[in-house]
Amino acid sequence: MAAVLAGGVIMIWLALSGARALLAAGSVTLHRNAAVIAPLLLAALETPLFLLAVPAGDLLPEAQRWPVAWALVALAWLINGAVAARLGFRT
Repeated sequence: MAAVLAGGVIMIWLALSGARALLAAGSVTLHRNAAVIAPLLLAALETPLFLLAVPAGDLLPEAQRWPVAWALVALAWLINGAVAARLGFRT
């Protein structure tokens, strides 16, 4: 279970840093509102990914699949929400 949770956190981190790297490589600068909303949209995209992939996988016993999927959804919103809040409070 710890490996699946760690892998999910790594996916969240890679999505955040990968999106930022792609925007920087394309010389794209987001306005303040877009920079705050972008991590929340990323969390919205990660939610169905975790809810569809984790319960369908064979890495966890049946009893642990849904609790881990919901824990990853909560972590996605917590991490991406913290990034959005940090960007929102930055002036």
